[in-house]
Amino acid sequence: MCIRDSSMTTPSAPPPCPHLAAYRHTTRSLRFLRRCLRVRPLGRPEIRREPRELPRCSPCSSPSSSSRLYACLSCAAVFCPTHAASHASASTSGHQIAVDVDRAELFCAACGDQVYDPDFDHAVVLAQSSSLPPPSASASPSPAPRKRRRVEYRAWAPDPAEFALMSSADPTTSASSAAPAGLRGLNNLGNTCFMNSVLQALLHAPPLRNYFLGDRHNRYLCPRQTPMRRRSAEANDKAACLACDLDEIYSAAFSGERTPYSPAKFLYSWWQHASNLASYEQQDAHEFFISILDHIHENIKDDQHKSHAQGS
Repeated sequence: MCIRDSSMTTPSAPPPCPHLAAYRHTTRSLRFLRRCLRVRPLGRPEIRREPRELPRCSPCSSPSSSSRLYACLSCAAVFCPTHAASHASASTSGHQIAVDVDRAELFCAACGDQVYDPDFDHAVVLAQSSSLPPPSASASPSPAPRKRRRVEYRAWAPDPAEFALMSSADPTTSASSAAPAGLRGLNNLGNTCFMNSVLQALLHAPPLRNYFLGDRHNRYLCPRQTPMRRRSAEANDKAACLACDLDEIYSAAFSGERTPYSPAKFLYSWWQHASNLASYEQQDAHEFFISILDHIHENIKDDQHKSHAQGS
């Protein structure tokens, strides 16, 4: 029988934003913002605008490529995080709630934090579902989605038979060593825990791991690193090759060293490809994951052409 310690209390949820509550009390449902949303090809919603329109912060003219921008829901004024508090204090009541123009997320300028509203979340879900292609006539109707059950977490550790089986099937795991190969930490370069978590997942994904450890992409022979190609690439500001930097991380992780590794070169290369996210601030891990996969896919196209040529 387990006796619960009375001194331990369950942490309570943070209180709701009072400015959002006041805005909802004086304004209609935020579902009306659905017509202001559009969905990008990767499924991320953003505020609808003209194709060549570049939002800028009204006080400092900072573009969205260098900082996040928010549009006030009451007056449509655009401001950056630096001028969010001044806009909330200078304006009358109701001007504290804004929306991120690039991510379609509610933001309270007075609290300086993101806020959640179920009606706005419903509008985002409707915009994303309406952007999906219609099902074909031959496809069978899919069953109605059901709410997923919460599964109790149970820690797992392999028994000797399971560990022996994994060691024989995985060439990167040595049964005689105290720890499996590739077990190496990554240093946090500011607020880069989002990057480290994604890189650790990629390091131990078998298809990607076998690709790079099998020398399918050699950073010393990469066409983007030849003198002629490098000069033309620098002219287009695309000299960085994320595939080469990832190959270097694989070599360092599976070198047998146990001291933490700093992926500073990979971070700098990613900044060159995603200049709007080039900062030491915390970023969305899924957005980072999609971004680097797109650029790595572009970098390894030469590898695919080379393998086809060698096969023929």
